[in-house]
Amino acid sequence: MSLGITDSPSTSPGNIGPHDTLDCLAELYALLREEDLWGGLWQRRARYAETAAAVALEQQGFFEQAQATYEAAMGRAKHDHALTPASPLLQSEIRLWEEHWVRCSKELSQWDLLLDYSNAKGCANPHLVLESAWRIPNWTLMKEALSQVEQSCPKEQAWRVNLYRGYLAICHPDDHHLSLVDRVVEVITGQCIREWRRLPRVVSHVHLPILQAAQQIMELQEAAQIHQGLLPGGGGRSAASLYDMRAIVKTWRNRLPVLSDDLSHWSDIFTWRQQHYQAIVTHYDSNPVGATPPDPQANQAMLGVHASAQSIIHYGKIARKHGLTNVCLDSLSRIHTIPSVPIVDCFQKIRQQVKCYLQMGKNELQEGLDVIESTNLKYFAKDMTAEFYALKGLFLAQMGRSEEANKALSAGVQLHDTLVRAWALWGDYLEQLFVRDRWDSRQPSLAVGALTCFLHACRHQNEPKARKYLAKVLWLLTYDNEKGTLAEAVDKYSAGVPPQQWLPWVPQLLTCLVRAEGRLLLNLLVQVGRVFPQAVYFPIRTLYLTLKIEQRERYKSCNPEAASSEAGKGTALQAQAQPQSSADNAGQPQAAPQQAATQGAAGSSATTGEGGQAGQQPPPGDAAGGPIRATPSMWRCSKIMHMQRDLHPTVLSSLEGIVDQMVWFRENWYEEVLRQLRQGLAKCYAVAFENRGAVAEATVTPHTLNFLKKLVSTFGVGIENVSGVATTFSSAASESLARRAQATAQDPVFQKMKGQFTTDFDFSVPGAMKLHNLINKLKKWIKILEAKTKLLPKSLLIEEKCRFLSNFSQQTADVALPGEFLLPKNNHYYVRIARFMPRVEIVQKHNTAARRLYIRGQNGKIYPYLVVNDACLSDARREERVLQLLRMLNHYLDKQKETARRCLHFAVPRVVAVSPQMRLVEDNPASISLLDIYKQRCLKRGVEPDAPLGRYYERLAAVQARGAQASHQVLRDILRDVQGSAVPRTLLRDWAQSTFLCPTDYWTFRKQLTLQLSLAGLAEFVMHLTRLNPDMMYLHQDSGLMNLSYFKFDVDDITGELDANRPVPFRLTPNLSEFITPVGVAGPMTAAMIATARCLAHPNFKVQALLRAVLRDEMIAWHKKKQDDTTAPGGVPHDMDGELLINMVSKAVNAITTRLQTLATFEGADSKASTLVAAANSHDNLCRMDPAWQPWL
Repeated sequence: MSLGITDSPSTSPGNIGPHDTLDCLAELYALLREEDLWGGLWQRRARYAETAAAVALEQQGFFEQAQATYEAAMGRAKHDHALTPASPLLQSEIRLWEEHWVRCSKELSQWDLLLDYSNAKGCANPHLVLESAWRIPNWTLMKEALSQVEQSCPKEQAWRVNLYRGYLAICHPDDHHLSLVDRVVEVITGQCIREWRRLPRVVSHVHLPILQAAQQIMELQEAAQIHQGLLPGGGGRSAASLYDMRAIVKTWRNRLPVLSDDLSHWSDIFTWRQQHYQAIVTHYDSNPVGATPPDPQANQAMLGVHASAQSIIHYGKIARKHGLTNVCLDSLSRIHTIPSVPIVDCFQKIRQQVKCYLQMGKNELQEGLDVIESTNLKYFAKDMTAEFYALKGLFLAQMGRSEEANKALSAGVQLHDTLVRAWALWGDYLEQLFVRDRWDSRQPSLAVGALTCFLHACRHQNEPKARKYLAKVLWLLTYDNEKGTLAEAVDKYSAGVPPQQWLPWVPQLLTCLVRAEGRLLLNLLVQVGRVFPQAVYFPIRTLYLTLKIEQRERYKSCNPEAASSEAGKGTALQAQAQPQSSADNAGQPQAAPQQAATQGAAGSSATTGEGGQAGQQPPPGDAAGGPIRATPSMWRCSKIMHMQRDLHPTVLSSLEGIVDQMVWFRENWYEEVLRQLRQGLAKCYAVAFENRGAVAEATVTPHTLNFLKKLVSTFGVGIENVSGVATTFSSAASESLARRAQATAQDPVFQKMKGQFTTDFDFSVPGAMKLHNLINKLKKWIKILEAKTKLLPKSLLIEEKCRFLSNFSQQTADVALPGEFLLPKNNHYYVRIARFMPRVEIVQKHNTAARRLYIRGQNGKIYPYLVVNDACLSDARREERVLQLLRMLNHYLDKQKETARRCLHFAVPRVVAVSPQMRLVEDNPASISLLDIYKQRCLKRGVEPDAPLGRYYERLAAVQARGAQASHQVLRDILRDVQGSAVPRTLLRDWAQSTFLCPTDYWTFRKQLTLQLSLAGLAEFVMHLTRLNPDMMYLHQDSGLMNLSYFKFDVDDITGELDANRPVPFRLTPNLSEFITPVGVAGPMTAAMIATARCLAHPNFKVQALLRAVLRDEMIAWHKKKQDDTTAPGGVPHDMDGELLINMVSKAVNAITTRLQTLATFEGADSKASTLVAAANSHDNLCRMDPAWQPWL
């Protein structure tokens, strides 16, 4: 199953050498249309450097450069073998040059050249003549070629020969046979269906030619209908046949190939249609109807003219989107062959031409500007003229002619004030003017102008296109002054922006809400919440409760006495909590926490008010006198929640009811302690790696010691509960906690275990602070508790404790699935909750014992979600931030040919925080983490999963005991030793082979996983994300997709900068590279990485704008955490200084952009991606990684 390359002599009966084997393999890949695997194979075996370069260029769609490189290879080979014959081993490479030179010519629409080439003496190719002749068109030559091809055609291409026979039957001027077309269509259809049945059952690239053929067959039949209608005796003048012809032309206009299809297929479709558009024009021009103007036939020629012009323009547009600008300009120039082109088509043609010059770079800017300036604008409508002015402004701005650019952009907006492009381009221009000035000399009026433009651009734009503009709006708020000038502008001009446009940016709006600008953005969030209550309610509820916890902690640190009395009250409250009756629960969902919270907040903030500076907070001294006071940000959250409750009482009370019942899905004490012990062990391993210079002497750090001491003191009760977080929950939470505390306290097994645990973790005992002793104790207790949890039930029924969930239906309230509003879509496509399924499973995922809840949507599908307990308030939002960014980047991956044709797509699960400690995470029951795969295989082989880590530190300690330090060679030896004895490099491959017994499934899984690893590697490297551990990688066994959990920006705790220092750029360990094979690494993985980088570096996508908006939140969170760590207890946190925030975010965005541009720069076979892949796979680098990262896995 491994497709690695070997050069060992073959021992097969026919004595087929490695060269022949690789030729067969390359042919197999080509037949399967696995272009990247084919490319990877040839890049590893090509004898000429030009071959490897041309193949790499072709893989990325650079057909012009690839064609030139193939020609260079041919020239060099001709020179090398002028006197001596070429080696037989070179024959397959020479054949490749010819075949792929022809392919490049097809993609570049060089059909005249191909016809000459295929007719040349000595290398006549009737198949190529057949393919080229009808496009010229030369029907006589095509007929001759067809008669030759029929005798020697392979049966898998028989359908194509019959298709061309159909083309001749309709289009040959002297040999019309329209009556034959139906029979031909029937034959081709049967042949295509037979071909389809021969292919693998999983649909992939190999099925594309048949799918494309289906469209060609359909259009062959429709073309026959058009010609039938145009025949003198075929009713060409009847209203019915005119109606049919118009319907077909309209259908063709709407039935287009997809962006990821090769340009040669677009050429097939548009060239075929062009024949019939011309036939319509010719027919009505040569047979004018002597009729009065209202006659419906008078305008039929124009139908053909307009359709013909539209298809030329659309073909040019697609060529431009494929990066083939010369093909685009050639296509557009053909529009002049059409007489009397409608004005709208002239506009579209000039628009595409100008965009082409813009895409070609700085050297062509003047040419593009000349095209606009030489256009006579008096013939065009206002909106068209306005767009020309806007494009002129863009060219002038790029050429540095600032004043003229401003005038042109302003004129564009004044001419047509709903033109999105004009507003957007003017906004970009004003933003650049504003940010290029120094901090103290910037003009707020420019920023206000830019904000106004961006918000106007979003009024008449679809949501995905509006994202980049709203990202710029959020970023510009960072430059606001003390008067709040920019926030006022947003408040004023956001009124016309549909609330749907803001949905992806709700987390950023909430960050603004708790900062100075929050006072002015309150109304905006209210408007979004009015239309999409669920999208705003959960995030704002979580934020409110988080702020409440933080305020309580500040209050307690100022008032130790109050804190102790409050803790006492909390315990008493838990003890007194009485379960409500089931009937109450079913009929009246609990909304206690929010009501109490919001009322308390609103009441207490009456004294604080919104007067004075926004974001101000009463000094801690004031708080000390009375109860805990709400901060202005808490007041704002509470106000929005109150307004939502008034507007949508049914939905919100149902949401509260659902959240209220979630607490019954908390872990029990075994599971909770086990999760915390695993966290403690991970912390200890991190400390061990930091102290690897003195393994035997390493002691636990104060931070980790504090965590463990707290764990001992709260054993079975929970660190989270003791901190007072639990009191933010409602009656059901209090009840569940009280019941759990009571049951735990009465359990004799628990009491005995607690005693043993306290004895084991007594830090006053000599040697207890030594790290290796502590790690051994933690491992011992993890084993004990794992054994306990295995005995616990694996599922529960919701009707036992969650009556409200059990009784919930769509009649209760119109509640959408969790996470439905993370990215907007048409309102009809939102899935509502129909029922909660009765059984809840307990599964070990995300390093915890999560509860898997199944929800039935109103569409009948079942959606699994995990209820996950998270103790860390800030880190959860950081992870969600990365997921938010990846979700947005997916939109761009669909918009570029090279990423779309590879189906590159980040697998991003929905994650919804329903409270500060609890999240709902979309789940796939068929997913398994790489760590769990490893543990399964270890269990099978009788190996301790942690043994390699123990062995690593034992070897280091042994070297250090001799008074030396571990050299690089020692680290390499340890890695080799672990691979030899515990974790063979074939472990993942063996697992996959035993899991996917069908070769098709194995192949599909591996292919998909290769692409997913490429995306994960690019994201980790380019965006400076935290290292990818095996427990973060969830492999979907039903699709090969891979979702990544707990990815965060790797921000340095002290400096706030993105950490760029790591031995390997991303995860490509021996096990992964062995599974996806050397050819898979050189081919699909590297090619997908380059394609993704090129896509995201595309200037039109403005990915930097998205990065700034998301990283703004990241840096604000970093600053807040740093303040909490450094300020005195009870100190008041202040907003991060605007200039500091701008500098830090800009530095981070520049670091990301530099890496992205480096990867996107592509000049043939030697690319930065290949270098990175080699570095990630290098044993010299892998052996320097932390063993907890599992470099062998």
